[in-house]
Amino acid sequence: MPHVGDIIILKTDSSIRNCKEFTCQVQVLNHPGELKPGYSPLAVVRTARSIVRMRRINWKISKETGEKVLEPFNVKAEEMAEVVFVPQQPLVVDCFERCEGLGSIAVLEGNSVVILGKVVGVVF
Repeated sequence: MPHVGDIIILKTDSSIRNCKEFTCQVQVLNHPGELKPGYSPLAVVRTARSIVRMRRINWKISKETGEKVLEPFNVKAEEMAEVVFVPQQPLVVDCFERCEGLGSIAVLEGNSVVILGKVVGVVF
């Protein structure tokens, strides 16, 4: 029987499976501190959920300056960034262009949403 978070596909379809890491374009909503590589929140994609570890921040755009900073040390609230996450449990995601449902992600800390984003790259 299927469980919450399971995705049902044909046995011969190999286009989608558990990912090793994925890259997201994200908006940090409301977090009191700085988010750095190593940050490990709960990520939700449709009904699936997994703890994910932030591996790297590729770039960020600050709301105050509007400038793009490559490979920053951290991201804060009200900033946009491209980050790489590594799931700690099995998680199925896909690029937003191929599947909007599997390409949208919400990152939770406690009961509040910290990050909203879309998946732009997946490594299987």
